Amino acid sequence: YEYAVFSFLEPYFQKNFFHGSAVSTWLGFACTFVARPFGGLVLGVVGDIFGRKASTFLSIFGMMVGTVGQGLLPTYQNGDVSGTIGLTLLVLLRLLQGICTGGEIAAVSTYITEVGSKDALARSMMLIGITASIGFLLAQSASYGLELLGQERMESWGWRLPFLITAIPGIIATVGRRCMPESAEFLEGRARASEACES
Repeated sequence: YEYAVFSFLEPYFQKNFFHGSAVSTWLGFACTFVARPFGGLVLGVVGDIFGRKASTFLSIFGMMVGTVGQGLLPTYQNGDVSGTIGLTLLVLLRLLQGICTGGEIAAVSTYITEVGSKDALARSMMLIGITASIGFLLAQSASYGLELLGQERMESWGWRLPFLITAIPGIIATVGRRCMPESAEFLEGRARASEACES
């Protein structure tokens, strides 16, 4: 959802942040893909050092901040200075999304593999792909549904709504991940490493 909603609302970003340049707008979209490998590396290291729970929590929390933040940005409608600040923050938030998305798949896959039922492992892993597809569908539905507001309202403030409403499932998911137990395999591995260091 977080990735796709920008692409469906591209005309409004083009008008509000990129002075009508489609190329610049799509480069703003593409910067998330540049950050993804870095995110996989960073959250992979976090998962190995601090635990699978920490890695999965940071990925969803960062994604929520990056998404909701985009809906709160000032635009060039508020003046040149505000627009420049908004554009800079937009790129930074898109990079944050890329970092968190890059680490999300690895973090969640590792966690499910270590914690999930071995009898239903393939079905559990399949849910990752299914939920990603549902996210694209929801993003498209939200952006098309809001077109009922009309062009003027969409250009002014309507484009923000799909980003802001992600706070609701984002908070629920963030709280849920805080309550997840740590992977027993990670805890056992850390205990073995600690014993090896002591000996």
